[in-house]
Amino acid sequence: MFRHSCLLFLCLFVIYNNATAQRKSPTADPEATKRTVALFQNLRQTEDKRILFGHQDDLAYGVYWRSEEGRSDVQETCGNYPAVFGWDLGSRFGPGKMTNIDSIRFRDMEHWIRRVYEMGGVNTLSWHLDNLATGGSSWDTTAAVRDLLPGGKFHNRLTEQLDVLAELFKSLKTGGVVKHQIPVIFRPWHEHTGSWFWWGAHGCTPEEYKTLYRFTVDYLRKEKNVHNVLYAYSPDFFVDSEHYMRNYPGDDYVDIFGLDYYYRLENLDRIQVDLPLKLGIMANLAESHQKIAAFTETGFEAIPNENYWTQMLLSTLHTASAERRIAYVLVWRNAYHASKAEHYYAPYPGQKSAKDFVAFSRDERMCFQNNLPKLYKKPKKITSMKSKAPVTVSEMK
Repeated sequence: MFRHSCLLFLCLFVIYNNATAQRKSPTADPEATKRTVALFQNLRQTEDKRILFGHQDDLAYGVYWRSEEGRSDVQETCGNYPAVFGWDLGSRFGPGKMTNIDSIRFRDMEHWIRRVYEMGGVNTLSWHLDNLATGGSSWDTTAAVRDLLPGGKFHNRLTEQLDVLAELFKSLKTGGVVKHQIPVIFRPWHEHTGSWFWWGAHGCTPEEYKTLYRFTVDYLRKEKNVHNVLYAYSPDFFVDSEHYMRNYPGDDYVDIFGLDYYYRLENLDRIQVDLPLKLGIMANLAESHQKIAAFTETGFEAIPNENYWTQMLLSTLHTASAERRIAYVLVWRNAYHASKAEHYYAPYPGQKSAKDFVAFSRDERMCFQNNLPKLYKKPKKITSMKSKAPVTVSEMK
């Protein structure tokens, strides 16, 4: 009897362990590292949530400086570093390739990514990859996707790039005796609804795009054993929820629903209505798929409106449709003045919107480095917003 009881207990124990092992991770990657899962869960938290503010290349250079350790236009303007730091992996990896598309050395980028993690912040990486079929830039819209997919004549060029990219992701580890991998957000093939990149709407069909995205994720996870990455899907222009989801590769490949949408002088008459609508649609879709919602790229070049931060961006982020559901917002880079004058999206001391940016940074709904929660520890209590009906155009007007 005792022997039978032991055998029964052992069988139940094995069944329980197998069920636990097969339990689906909340992340798209079922083998994601613990810290990567924790980052996902914390970004999904919605109870008393604040929106994390981000800036592209923030530690690398500013309008009047570059490669000066510890400097940041954001920090020097408002007294705090961003919570989210954007980096770009383009244009192409290869022998002797030392810098990315913005002339940042990869070794410096790795250093800054570690620094951001030590600060408790979030690193997100985009990829302006060259057109691998022609050798042109990512803005060379010559059709290429079909030739890069499995079976295509240039498929090996894509896998060569992914091999180097995988090594970069795996090299992102903490210092010290006990090292662990640093979680990052990867945003491949972004703004695909536009027509300016070779992977955009005029360069491939929705099915070809999905195959490209899925292959990218599968190759990194299954072939290269990369498990410290959250994946972001970020269209630019879209009309409605169906359009937003037209190229969606599936829940097993995406962790973050994003949107890239810039303020421009020519769209100011409609953006204050259209942008909240788009953010609301995106946030509702993210909720329905149990994903993170993020404003993955935005900004107003040269920030000509002195009250842009509080009267335009902040008011948009906190409309009824997006309130407490957007995890972070990232504005684009501050190009070094000598290389590209007036190409900046965050203020610097003395810039006309600097005072308003200070007020924006101190708003209780915004989160900078000084008031970050512990993003890489599993939250004690996981909460989520109740599902809401999709936002319609009529509801926004």
